[in-house]
Amino acid sequence: MKEKYYVVAKTISRWKIDSRIENFLGYMADRTEFWKRMYILYYKIFDRQYYQGGIKRINEEIKRQRVGYKVFVNGGGNKCHLQRDLMYSLHRYGVSFEEYFIFKFYEKNHIGRRQYNNLKLQYGYCELLNKDSIRDLFEDKGACYRKLKKYYKRELIVVRGDEDLQDLTMFIRSHKSFIVKPLTGHSGTGIKIVKDFCGDILTFFYMMKEQGAFVLEELINQHPAMSVLHPESINTVRLATFKIQNEVYIVGAALRMGTGHSNVDNAGAGGIYAGIDIEHGFVCSMARDNRSNQYSVHPDTKCKLVGFDLPEWRKAIELVKELASVVEGALVISWDLAYSDKGWLVVEGNDVGEPYLLQAPLQIGLKDRMISLIDKYFQ
Repeated sequence: MKEKYYVVAKTISRWKIDSRIENFLGYMADRTEFWKRMYILYYKIFDRQYYQGGIKRINEEIKRQRVGYKVFVNGGGNKCHLQRDLMYSLHRYGVSFEEYFIFKFYEKNHIGRRQYNNLKLQYGYCELLNKDSIRDLFEDKGACYRKLKKYYKRELIVVRGDEDLQDLTMFIRSHKSFIVKPLTGHSGTGIKIVKDFCGDILTFFYMMKEQGAFVLEELINQHPAMSVLHPESINTVRLATFKIQNEVYIVGAALRMGTGHSNVDNAGAGGIYAGIDIEHGFVCSMARDNRSNQYSVHPDTKCKLVGFDLPEWRKAIELVKELASVVEGALVISWDLAYSDKGWLVVEGNDVGEPYLLQAPLQIGLKDRMISLIDKYFQ
């Protein structure tokens, strides 16, 4: 079965050879282990370099995913079977090796696996639907801030070179505590929080400049209603929107929380996440991390998660729908919101976003939802 609206985005590696032979082998591989071997052999021959690099990353991921690996082995499989299934799932469905475990593909047949949207498919959907300029806008934190400044409810400056030293000096004099982020980047990489700055501004400036362009951002004063979850991090809500003409649809929602002493809530940096009931604004699943561990209470604060009510949920929905409406050409966007002493505000927008955040907590795929919205858009 060929993917509807199949697009290999220009910004990612080709993960599938779209040919009649490949589609036939994939159809047969869904049904028997013999044909799965033939399907993998096809890629081993015709995309050998990608295959060899994949085997190395597969073994690394298996070491990380002890919970999922144990379930697979207890089900009668072995490491060779798992390696083959991981490679097959990459090319057949587009799931990364991490997503394979996040979505518990080791427990699902080909019918269940087809239900899940994944990052590679999402890149394709965004390239198909969003204007080309949208990715540049959301990749550049400074450009995004200028476009959506009133929704940030805090100050942010961009520092690229010596010409920005004066702005940096004035910012630090006004905000002794702040957050430093790379101008571009994702998953919480390179983020630092500075509290009660008392060092030499010039030394700080040159030290940071050596690492590339960056932004200084006023700290969000998180409301106690959200800091109760994990006070060290800003705990955010991820809301994915799909805009068709003048109507904005909510594809899915998730609550993201930091753990330990981490000041970021990104799942890729050790954070946990849970599903949110979009209609009523409460946590409707246990939380989980990217290694298949589940939590009914936060592992640090012991705050009960299932049933947790998000404050002023209607206002969060209203805000994200307004955000989706003001950026021309942005049809598919994932928004991160925080609840502060100023109410709901935007943390950032993501031109792609990680689809697993919205699907993994309840293990319910959203690909059919995306396809139906794309159908409606093209109608």
